[in-house]
Amino acid sequence: MDDFIKLPYQLYRAYPHWVAPLEVERRQFLNPRRNPYLRQSDVGYFLARRGRTPVGRVAAIIGPDGPARQRQGHVGFFECTEDPAVARALWEQAVAWLRERDVQSVTGPMNPNMHHECGLLVDGFDDAPRIGMPYTPPYYPDLFAAGGFTPVKELLSWRLSPTSPKLKRWARYGDMPRRKGGLTVRAANWRRFGSESDLVRELYHACWQDNWGFAPATDAEFTYLARQIRLLAPTGVRIVEHEGTPLGFSVLLPDFNQALAPARGHLTRYGWPVGAWRVWRGRRAITRGRLMALGVREGSRAQGATLALVADVAAGALMRGWNEIDVSWVLEDNQAANKPLAAAGATIHKRHRLYARCVRHSQPCSCLAAHARPALEATHAAQV
Repeated sequence: MDDFIKLPYQLYRAYPHWVAPLEVERRQFLNPRRNPYLRQSDVGYFLARRGRTPVGRVAAIIGPDGPARQRQGHVGFFECTEDPAVARALWEQAVAWLRERDVQSVTGPMNPNMHHECGLLVDGFDDAPRIGMPYTPPYYPDLFAAGGFTPVKELLSWRLSPTSPKLKRWARYGDMPRRKGGLTVRAANWRRFGSESDLVRELYHACWQDNWGFAPATDAEFTYLARQIRLLAPTGVRIVEHEGTPLGFSVLLPDFNQALAPARGHLTRYGWPVGAWRVWRGRRAITRGRLMALGVREGSRAQGATLALVADVAAGALMRGWNEIDVSWVLEDNQAANKPLAAAGATIHKRHRLYARCVRHSQPCSCLAAHARPALEATHAAQV
């Protein structure tokens, strides 16, 4: 596991835009005693070595909901040198492990599921990743193709300026339903952590339940995620209500990758807190945020609630002095979110791609039909 965790720090030395995660955080995240999703799942970790040198890794994952969802598994935490032979060896072992457990199809990469980092970067290599988004080398799609994987879905990252004239017009429209429709937007009250976490979880599942690939988070996993968000952005979770009835929510995070990049993955150097000092200094230089989620229940007030949240997000970014809002990620066929983003002046600046393959067959087959779901119809409720 030590080699498994350290491998990316070796592979990405030639990629200046990659932001090294804190090694101590990665160790905690991959520890099932700390991460409830891994504790509740069946996970196999595989490491490829040439001689004694690690050259590739992958994890095969069957989540708590796996048997109930047509025996679907995931692959994640994939890293590999530019060598198809190494990738094929990893895929052979991971697929065999999944086949033994009666898994029929596998989707990925997901680290470890769609509530966390997922997808291969296919466009936008000249820019650093935002917090919670993966950065992968441009040759990874070829390695997935060598393992018999087929592209199934693209995930879009939109770049939006909080000073955009179009967004300002949206912000003015957002004030109207609040003044005339009885809508209010408030910050989540983390002093009531249990009840607020349950409320956001219920809204999250209600807004995303029809999205492609969505699987509800368990109580323990969502509590784990909520604690992380509370630590990163205590006032970043906003809830829109109508006369006290919650309709939706948004999550706006500072892009802490801007602060983490100078630390290069370590808080200490030779016993001195050099990395910690760099992170502390770098937090003052954060100039952008990531809109991680925005969802509203469908209904008669959905459009007004969405406008109110968008206006609130823009105001929050301006208040913090940010010059950019990264909206990520959005499914390529989620027109309910993509059309309003384009109308607000946002532009696509990154694309990530998800892949799938049948575990029982080595070539693309009809077993993957379940992954080819139809495009979502545009509704008033925008799910990001």
